[in-house]
Amino acid sequence: MDFYVSWYPGDPDYPRHDDDCAMLVSVASVARDWSMGQFNILPHRLIIDSGGYRYAIAPQESLSPPALFKRQLGILDQAPIEAIICARDYPVLDASLTSNQKDYCITQTIAYAYEFKQLAKKHRLPSHWRTMAIIQGYDEASLIYCANELKSIGFDLYGIGSLAVLKRHQPIIRRVEAVASVVGAERLHIFGVGVIETVNAFREMGIHSIDSARPAKAAAYNEILYSNPYRRFGIMEPPHIPMAGRLPKHRRLSKPLPCGCPVCKNGSSDIIGVGKRAFIRARALHNYYHLKKVFVDS
Repeated sequence: MDFYVSWYPGDPDYPRHDDDCAMLVSVASVARDWSMGQFNILPHRLIIDSGGYRYAIAPQESLSPPALFKRQLGILDQAPIEAIICARDYPVLDASLTSNQKDYCITQTIAYAYEFKQLAKKHRLPSHWRTMAIIQGYDEASLIYCANELKSIGFDLYGIGSLAVLKRHQPIIRRVEAVASVVGAERLHIFGVGVIETVNAFREMGIHSIDSARPAKAAAYNEILYSNPYRRFGIMEPPHIPMAGRLPKHRRLSKPLPCGCPVCKNGSSDIIGVGKRAFIRARALHNYYHLKKVFVDS
């Protein structure tokens, strides 16, 4: 199972420290003129997300399907790497929507996917670039319907989003199993996961890939992750700085634990630093190193 780390401007240069790095970049998270050419070292694999979630909550920012597809190709900038380009989706953002409103989201997702498929055919993408449609729904039946419709259009891979709102393990697993029964677990990507128990279940199911923004998000909350076994700590801030983060004092570190990550292996203590963006980036790179070990190497 592949792990793609979600990347935003200001995050660490992950590929410089990991020659098998897989990244997810969203159209909605980078500037209109940004491209992969700005990386000195390219990731090994890449997902170009469509920004569907962002555009659903801020429709005034959205691009037309042809403009969005052009932007995705611009981000790739002819990069000679394995890449997955996502069709735009329309997430079901609010569980309180009427059934007609929810069905509209699914219908719109299918329509976007159909137009994306036509654009991909027209542009004759190289063989090392693949297409992904995003399955949306609000229960198992609606997800199965959407999955069948998208499968009939035909894509290399399929993703499933909007799972984070469920919060609990078993409802997430049931929905993923329902979708996998249609498109196959080996062709399914799960967006935005970070709970270890759930990731382990995905691995056992044979899921193709997952992504997570957890390394950088945890770093921003002054959280430090370790692997073998998986552990999560906060930082014991200096007395003159109010305690930040979400972990109690007894789960905070005043110095790093032994670690072989790119930050710590040379004796750096930057991962417990506070007050500078450079410390957050160092912590994010450290967290990435350990979370990848948990997600992929366990």
